[in-house]
Amino acid sequence: MKYRGSCHCGRIAFEVEGTLDGAMSCNCSICQRKGSLMWFVPRDNLNLLTAEEDTSAYTFNKHVIKHRFCPVCGTHP
Repeated sequence: MKYRGSCHCGRIAFEVEGTLDGAMSCNCSICQRKGSLMWFVPRDNLNLLTAEEDTSAYTFNKHVIKHRFCPVCGTHP
């Protein structure tokens, strides 16, 4: 199934294809505060409809995982 999503203002948009049969909570402080859940799909199944340079990213600790967010409305897509 194909899903579409975006940040609050709609500037950062994406499509993803896959079966949403489970999600997991992240143990990082950002995701725990937001109550975010993660769903993993192969990178080829994700189509970012916005240029990647129009997104912002926050990294912490070992700077391995990039938490993407919209620089306009501040929400994560």
